[in-house]
Amino acid sequence: MSTSRDISPSPPAAPDLAADSGLVADPCGAVVLAAGEARRFGSPKLLMPFGDSTVVGSVIAALAAADIAPIIVVAGAAAATIAASLKGDLVQVVRNPDPTRGMVSSIRVGVATLPTALGRFLVALGDQPRICAEGLSRLLREHRRSGKGIAVPAYRGKRGHPVLFSSSYRQAILALTDHQTLRDLIHAHRGDCVEVDCDSDAYVCDIDTQEQYEHESRRSHADR
Repeated sequence: MSTSRDISPSPPAAPDLAADSGLVADPCGAVVLAAGEARRFGSPKLLMPFGDSTVVGSVIAALAAADIAPIIVVAGAAAATIAASLKGDLVQVVRNPDPTRGMVSSIRVGVATLPTALGRFLVALGDQPRICAEGLSRLLREHRRSGKGIAVPAYRGKRGHPVLFSSSYRQAILALTDHQTLRDLIHAHRGDCVEVDCDSDAYVCDIDTQEQYEHESRRSHADR
């Protein structure tokens, strides 16, 4: 990651969210979304081999290397299998009882599981295995430096994940309905958001198909 910029030059305060004195507090936790059914992929994509680990294991390794903790992995029907694959990692796997309600339902489950004392937290995707500790640390630093409540990674103008939130947004996220998204929340409070430019497209690429998995695997191998 390289530079950051405010999405809005003169941001108003978020109208329904109290100022968070813990904005710059450490540690930072994470919610990793891993409850998708992988219908387009055709098999459990998160457990596919990736480097020395698996797809989701690589995400967890990057978060842990950036000293992000606790890490809450939200899984669906494959929760037990994912938990077994992550045995020994410093993660907590929780199950979304009805992931068919959409991604925001998994976000709510994960955020509700995070300790309320955290000053900030990431919402990460379980199928972005090329994200790295250096990039995540940069995102955390730029969030702290900016004083904003939200930090979003971007590559060549395209925003991606993981998204970093001050804990002042916890209740707003828990109040999202199944028909809303994090994008809706970010747009509503774009004045309280800093966009962090990335040097890698790892933050805007995820894996939905076998072809994308093969592409990400090749890219990872080339990067090493």
